[in-house]
Amino acid sequence: MKTLGYPETAMDARIERAIGNLPVVDATRAVYAVSAFPVASPSYHAVESTSFDVGPRGQEAEFFLRLANDEVVELVDDEIAFAAAKRFHELGFSPLPAGRAPAERAVLFTRLGSAWRTAKIDDLMQQDAVARLVVMQKTIAAGQTFGRPWSVFDGIDHLWSLISNTSAVLPGDLGWMLAWMSSIRDAVSAAGVDLKPAHGDPHSSNVMLGPDGAMMLVDFDMAGDIDPYYQLGVQMNELYQFESQMKPLLEMHDGRFSEKAFSRCRLYAAADDLYWALRSLLQDVRSPIQGLEFLKYASWRFLRCRMLLGHPGFEERLRSL
Repeated sequence: MKTLGYPETAMDARIERAIGNLPVVDATRAVYAVSAFPVASPSYHAVESTSFDVGPRGQEAEFFLRLANDEVVELVDDEIAFAAAKRFHELGFSPLPAGRAPAERAVLFTRLGSAWRTAKIDDLMQQDAVARLVVMQKTIAAGQTFGRPWSVFDGIDHLWSLISNTSAVLPGDLGWMLAWMSSIRDAVSAAGVDLKPAHGDPHSSNVMLGPDGAMMLVDFDMAGDIDPYYQLGVQMNELYQFESQMKPLLEMHDGRFSEKAFSRCRLYAAADDLYWALRSLLQDVRSPIQGLEFLKYASWRFLRCRMLLGHPGFEERLRSL
């Protein structure tokens, strides 16, 4: 643990400025240490922020300090992310956001204890766990909108504008995938979209599991007003390999199965793979951290997108909306 007052790096100085602007922390006694180390592949975990355990000297850390990285600054609304953290905590779905230091893009949370761990895909594949996640997502969707409408297609356009003139290593068939996105966007738009407040990033690395089956959400950078079938489609795509496994998730969400709604989920899944492949490429170009396998992660997401777009029944799903 490092003691405040002796910064050795620019990051140390930034942490100490943030702590100094968070009254809930006693800066005269505070110490800090790295909490989570970044892993781009296979989990894309802790790569868009740097986090630290913070607490009084000689005692167990009380807080978790998250500093947003600058590589994706254009893609995150810090105020909405903090508002989402507060709302989800009020619902009992996330740790307490104890403070924010906007100048440092830092948010302080109460720290979950050692009995908590990051969920794995195998954990969330289980019916009880995934059903609980769906209930949480539907509860969030029933609340007031955040005022940040977001579409994965707009996200892809934004990322492409940031990447297209860089040295990013692009796949030869990217134009084909982007053309598909235009068709999917048109079909979804024609079918109608009902935006609801959402966590927006239901990957297993953003779910914490605790004692007695407790579950909480973390990482609120994607929070906004989103088509619920986007979030559901993303969740299906991560947890299950076969569509027969995915369909019960739609029944949990809607109370019944609809082929049109399922097609929408699958179309969104392809778009999400392309979105995160491009986002990882942007990280590969911008991140100062060497050795993270951003290209490997991007390649996997491109591959899964390509496989879904090329599936014999995919165009029929598009037309079925």
